[in-house]
Amino acid sequence: MKRFTGILISSVLLMSFAGFSTPVTAQEAPPPAEPMVVGTDPADDWGSEVGPVQPIGDALGQELVEASIGMADPETINFIIKVNSLPSIGGMPEMSRYNWDMIVDSTAFQLTGAYTEYLRGICNPLHTNSCPPPQDPGMQPFFVRQGSCLVGEECHVIGRVQATFDQGAGTITIPVPLELLEAEPGSVIATGASSFGPAIYAAPALFVSNTAAPSDTMVVDQAFTIPSEEEPEKPKKKKKKG
Repeated sequence: MKRFTGILISSVLLMSFAGFSTPVTAQEAPPPAEPMVVGTDPADDWGSEVGPVQPIGDALGQELVEASIGMADPETINFIIKVNSLPSIGGMPEMSRYNWDMIVDSTAFQLTGAYTEYLRGICNPLHTNSCPPPQDPGMQPFFVRQGSCLVGEECHVIGRVQATFDQGAGTITIPVPLELLEAEPGSVIATGASSFGPAIYAAPALFVSNTAAPSDTMVVDQAFTIPSEEEPEKPKKKKKKG
């Protein structure tokens, strides 16, 4: 027993002198930062330009309250529209449309979409000069356009993404690849101009939205800068002895 105890103590001391330590596990990547709020709006002003009809705005899922931007991953940016109330079917399919006009660095872009957009998905000659072959746009489609989409000007559809409608959170999250926006770390996303005035609006629409119809708009008053990835820490050089 004494001999066994001596061997055990010797082994422990040997491992200590040799710098024995447990293996270091790889560090996990930090989670994405919280989205940045870039605009807010009162929760009771839908249709205020035509009279006290706000409850209809909640039923349609068009009462805008907040807009935010954040990184979904290093290659994708989320544009998040929050409404006061979002029905389980995303408002009224083919009738509630959401638009977000922006300037990325110096180029104008627009996100436009709805819970369903089959009319525009199958044939949308507006701003494209022709109808594409018949296609199924899928659920929650948002079209990404480049150029000024103001009335009388031209913008063109350059891509389509699928949004997420979260009824519980009242949010519509639109993921857009940075490549589609010609953006990179350091690019600035600022407010754009829409036919409704402010950059974001929710309005009844079939093929087009009428600026005279009851709707809600939201001002984007904060710019968002796409963050740069942190450079890995360089290993420190060991000092020579002697």
